[in-house]
Amino acid sequence: MKPSPDPSIERQGSRAPASGPLLSALEAWMQTREARDALGRLIAETLSLWAGDSSLKQKVARPAARHIEASFQKSRPDARESRSDLVDLVPELVDGILAHLLTAAEALETLDPEEKHKRIETFCASFGNGRAGRLLTSLTRSLNDVHAAHPTGLAEAIAPAVRAWVERTDFGALREAADAMGPEVQALAAEINAILWRYPAKLVLSLSFLPELLNLAAICTSETLRRFNQASPDLVADIVLSLLRSIDGDVLGTAINELGEVIRKIHTGSALIGEPGRPRFEEDTRQLAGAVVDRLDAETYWQARVVWAQDKAILAGSLNAAMAAAPAFVEAGLKTYADRRNPGWRVRRQRLEALDDLPDEALGAGLDEGVSALDLQELGEIANLAATLVDRVTTLRPELAADLVWQLTDALDVDTIESATGRMAAACEPALRPVLRALLPDLVALLCDALAPADDAFENKMAWARERLRSLLSDPEVTP
Repeated sequence: MKPSPDPSIERQGSRAPASGPLLSALEAWMQTREARDALGRLIAETLSLWAGDSSLKQKVARPAARHIEASFQKSRPDARESRSDLVDLVPELVDGILAHLLTAAEALETLDPEEKHKRIETFCASFGNGRAGRLLTSLTRSLNDVHAAHPTGLAEAIAPAVRAWVERTDFGALREAADAMGPEVQALAAEINAILWRYPAKLVLSLSFLPELLNLAAICTSETLRRFNQASPDLVADIVLSLLRSIDGDVLGTAINELGEVIRKIHTGSALIGEPGRPRFEEDTRQLAGAVVDRLDAETYWQARVVWAQDKAILAGSLNAAMAAAPAFVEAGLKTYADRRNPGWRVRRQRLEALDDLPDEALGAGLDEGVSALDLQELGEIANLAATLVDRVTTLRPELAADLVWQLTDALDVDTIESATGRMAAACEPALRPVLRALLPDLVALLCDALAPADDAFENKMAWARERLRSLLSDPEVTP
């Protein structure tokens, strides 16, 4: 079914576009100094080729060529004015080209589907003669020959052009233009959105292209991967690993070194240009974060975070439901659980082995400079603040912690937990007994030392604890 025409599009009808803009632009170009010089030389060269080796033709061609070149030299007008006329005609030239293209498109639209297919096939066939490929191949071979003879010849040829471009480009003007484009881009975006929202159906159709583009990308990716999967494993591995082998490790390492040095210099420079004890980077990021937070709507932001968390839970729940409906999928995941966890443990073991392989001097120096520099005071402050907050919460809402704990314990199946713990202990006790016998003596000794009387602020509580322990151990129901 053919879609109905869009009422917002005004049809102009199939008519031949005026060739005036093209002819006017060509006429204006002919009035420039460059065009007249080129045309004079072209005519002179044409006469020379026509004359060839004939002395009679040469006697006619040479005076004519000199006369034509001289006439072009004498008749050229002011170059600046002619160029200005040509620049003024550029919009008309573009409009003329678009008019010709529109006429061709409208003419194609009037044809029946089969004729349209033939015309499009003929048009596309003009690109299938291989000239573009042969052109690229020829240019590539020429570049290879130049590189073989002069390894840096291409760079030496391009460098002057790049240097001239840099020297003659006013980067200050470019910067001013970039600064001034902010309001322009914002105004353009506002205008485009205003125009699109006048036609909601068109806006919806425009946005509907995005899923289709994603689908096309998925189809192309799937087709490419399918071709790889049709090849033998050794061929696929050889292709991928050959790409990996092509990476220059020395160059990559050098780039990482330079990047690390830049990061270090930024950090050092930030400390140098900032106030004492306040690096400039810290100050700038604080100002940026403050400006962002001041602009944020707190309720909207946190509601969005809540919705995002709920949506993630919905996605995870949908995935879990889909897997629950496919027991074979879940079974395969369980079978590969160990294979997915073992590599991570192996990496951790290798890291510890790397530390164990260090000589004593290197390990000691590393610990002295690395571990000893840990700011454990910050860790202590974290513990203090956490304890302070807990104390404040229990003071302000003493029932809150009890309610939370009751909610947790009420939800627990104590009988099942007791049964599982007993079975686990019975099953693991033989394997854990050597470990417990090795660790418990020191732990019990440490506990006894902590319970021993001492002259400190906690002695009263420790004495109360010892009495409770003594009373418990002396109870006949506890000690047979």
